[in-house]
Amino acid sequence: MYVQDRRIVHVAVLATALKLLLIPSAFSTDFEVHRHWKALTRSLPLSEWYVDSSSPWTLDYPPLFAYMERAMAELAALVHPPIVDVFNFEYHAAPAVLFMRLSVIASDAVLL
Repeated sequence: MYVQDRRIVHVAVLATALKLLLIPSAFSTDFEVHRHWKALTRSLPLSEWYVDSSSPWTLDYPPLFAYMERAMAELAALVHPPIVDVFNFEYHAAPAVLFMRLSVIASDAVLL
């Protein structure tokens, strides 16, 4: 392994460890935004994803990102169905928090 590759691995391990430590931390608006986007992409037909106004958090990211949210929404529905209830605003139950935080870590691993 090259020195640069080792550095990347070390940074990834440290970032993952920090994210694991922060799982029970406070919530930002982003938490609810991403939970809602998962619910939105799972509950509505594709033609309504970008025009839905049921909440202040309209989907405004590119389609590839929306499809990623949809894929994660399918997993979320298997793990804890209330995560993807489109009208379940400000939902912070422990299984939802764990799923959402671990999905970030998993996404980082895929990108790495």
